[in-house]
Amino acid sequence: MAERGDIASSVSATGTIKPVNMVDVSSKITGLIKEVQVSENDQVVAGQVLIVLDDNRLQTVVAQAEARLANAAANYERQQRLYQFGAVSAQQLDAAQLDYNVATAAYADAVSQLSDTVIKAPIDGKIIGKPIPAGQTVAPGISNPMVLMTIADMSKMQIETQVDESDIGRVAVGQQATFTVDAYPEKTFSGTVSNVSQRANIQQNVVYYTVTIDVHKPENLLKPTMTARVTIHVGEAQNVLTVPVNAIKQNKGQSYVQVKRNGEVQNIVVTTGLANDEKIEILTGLAEGDQIVLNQPKGSDAAKGSMRGLFGR
Repeated sequence: MAERGDIASSVSATGTIKPVNMVDVSSKITGLIKEVQVSENDQVVAGQVLIVLDDNRLQTVVAQAEARLANAAANYERQQRLYQFGAVSAQQLDAAQLDYNVATAAYADAVSQLSDTVIKAPIDGKIIGKPIPAGQTVAPGISNPMVLMTIADMSKMQIETQVDESDIGRVAVGQQATFTVDAYPEKTFSGTVSNVSQRANIQQNVVYYTVTIDVHKPENLLKPTMTARVTIHVGEAQNVLTVPVNAIKQNKGQSYVQVKRNGEVQNIVVTTGLANDEKIEILTGLAEGDQIVLNQPKGSDAAKGSMRGLFGR
């Protein structure tokens, strides 16, 4: 029977939890690890010292660069005075200035490398996994840098989930979602859809789209790579006309419902709205109290007659 009631529609998916901000810490220079000042699961703040590299060689480099800069500066000043009296040529003055500029750059580079022997936290967060131990030699890398440790901001978590192309049209940014994880099966977490990717990915000939969900209040319970079973709430309506979802049939692109009126079964074209696994909203075509026929035999005279009348067959 077509009856009024409330209906909520949702999309189910499975995804992986990850921090919004997670950074792999690496070194900008080659050096021997002298000291590691943090351990796994430590909470750190941006700017906190994590690792100290041996700086003996660079201390010497800085001292030498400083001495060369002092000599170059003194020579440049002397050449400027002599040039004012015509005692040296413009070329000699330019050469002294060039030496001074080169020495200045070399000193700045040496000081920068010395400062890079102290590796600091780039963000607030927690140390994920064990940091590299002291005594190892580290080196920088452009395409594949050596990871010394990983820091994750566990206060801001996301879920990346894959939604089937048949459902993606119902998912939109701003929709609310709920999810559970195996670690806390009795607890329901919540979140909000923050992004729906336009790029498809195909898995076993099925097209999926990545949907990102921002988690509300992780409560320090959720951990990276946990599996989340997600329900995205795509719509709800109150006091609307509904029928069982298996009452909807299709013919030539039209949705219809079989209704018993005046002792015979008629096929009534309907416009549908929200749907879930049990019932579907009827926007037009039916009235409250209409008697729905769910299992009308295909070969019955009533079914044949009503089909001919409605669809011209």
